[in-house]
Amino acid sequence: MSNIKAKFIMIQGTSSSAGKSALTAGLLRYFSGRGVNCSPFKSQNMSLNSFVTEDGFEIAVSQAVQSEAAFKKPLRQMNPVLIKPLSDNEMHLIVDGKHFGNMNFKDYNGRKDFFLEKAACSFEFLASLNDLILIEGAGSPAEINLFKYDIANMGFAEIYDIPVILAADIERGGVFASIYGTVKLLPAKWRKLVKGFIINKFRGDFSILEPGIRQIEKKLKIPCLGVIPHIKNLHLEAEDSLNFKQPDIYAGEAPKGVKEAEERRFNIGIVRLNHISNFNEFDPLFFDERLSVEFFDEVPYKADKFDMIIIPGSKSTASDLAILKNSGLFDYINSFEKNGKGIIMGICGGFQMMGERITDPYNLESSAGFLSENGISGFGFFRTETEISKEKFLAAKKYRFKLSAADCPSFLDGYEIHNGRTFLSKNCYGSGIISGGNITDLFEPAEGKDACNGGFLPETGILSILSEDKRKIGTYIHGLFGNEIFKDFVIELLNKSIKNEKNGNEGKNEGKKKNFINGETGGYSYKSYKSCKSYKSYKDVKNDSFNLLSENIEKHINIALLEYIING
Repeated sequence: MSNIKAKFIMIQGTSSSAGKSALTAGLLRYFSGRGVNCSPFKSQNMSLNSFVTEDGFEIAVSQAVQSEAAFKKPLRQMNPVLIKPLSDNEMHLIVDGKHFGNMNFKDYNGRKDFFLEKAACSFEFLASLNDLILIEGAGSPAEINLFKYDIANMGFAEIYDIPVILAADIERGGVFASIYGTVKLLPAKWRKLVKGFIINKFRGDFSILEPGIRQIEKKLKIPCLGVIPHIKNLHLEAEDSLNFKQPDIYAGEAPKGVKEAEERRFNIGIVRLNHISNFNEFDPLFFDERLSVEFFDEVPYKADKFDMIIIPGSKSTASDLAILKNSGLFDYINSFEKNGKGIIMGICGGFQMMGERITDPYNLESSAGFLSENGISGFGFFRTETEISKEKFLAAKKYRFKLSAADCPSFLDGYEIHNGRTFLSKNCYGSGIISGGNITDLFEPAEGKDACNGGFLPETGILSILSEDKRKIGTYIHGLFGNEIFKDFVIELLNKSIKNEKNGNEGKNEGKKKNFINGETGGYSYKSYKSCKSYKSYKDVKNDSFNLLSENIEKHINIALLEYIING
């Protein structure tokens, strides 16, 4: 601890989704905006949404978002232990940004000291480089059955005598009971670390709430640092699937001023897989006024409801593919493809499903009963086969987009997290990509017989495919929709291939129509996109959310008291 120069504060919650992540992000934006060198930290996170750092390490997406709020590049030390649930009793474990293995929760708890040491090393590294560390707790600190295994809340805070602020979500109801009960359930040695509480997401007249606050302050002998109102148009990436139906946390509603869903041009359906992962990458679609977007896990009542279907990534691809077959969604997606009007896109696990077969020679999923010796058959949209491999591939890089116009940005940001390797099936000719170095050519056509035998495609397999009819897209790359140029490319494919009932055009829509980029009539154009777009990019939306959080913290939180607590 001799190298620690930073001050620190921990934000814990009375429950999951109490607003810890957003509050931490807001505090990081507030302090960093005032010149304080600060960093996020969360010793243990449980999430299926992850992010790959520039140097190829995997962390939870919430810490990546928080680092963005602090104007910092994400580092693996910001989240040393990441748990990705595989089932009720099994996890996929990421430690120090790399795959550690699969284990059950009992075995994980039995190695508490090992994981706590990993967390401490990362924390001390960040504390040696920063002036302030904003630490986010996990779930609730009052899980009395887990006290002796805790490395994310009080079990970590007591090591460094970290002051704790408790966040409570009033929208859930019973806010005073949750604050009082949480504190009172803590052992005395932990209770003394709680220095105050914040009530989050309040709507209405504060004077009605105030008498209750004063009573809780008196009973617990800790102050209320403030009451943050419900903030409209706040949009940050969700940490887990609990937030699917919470539009103020997950991007299920668009910013103020964006068109209502019925006014939008194209309907996109995202399959809600049982083990869906990295679903935060679809947030930018919800903010595009040309699109109406929703998740679905049942066969739609109207067969032609969607213009585009996206099959997302999965933490258990074979299992989710089997579930699709049993639910009727597999047949529905097949019928959608045969109909010939819409577009289908598969990302990571979804891309693997779009091929002919998935095999598991190392029994990584077969041991759980998801795959037979011969594997499981996919949709067959691409003549490809996927092999689940032991090695996990992680990358965050630039991808050269060869299908964009010459006068537009030709590099896309994205990242890869996958165990599978996908290859063209035997005796098959098709298209793929070239991968290697720091730049990867995206959807670069592969030509000639060598495309099948490794002369043109890399040993690591196919990274992305665009079908000849441009109606099927498969890729291992996450985060593509965060690039405006790629999002516009997909919308142009929709423009060309789908009958638009509003203007009566069909197929290529060659008649005059309103250009949904610049409002002019005529054909679609990428030209000068940045100067002519009429809505904010998702990056701008997130930045506005950070600033909105910071402004509300400054207005509604007792900053002087908070700084007093931080400084001890």
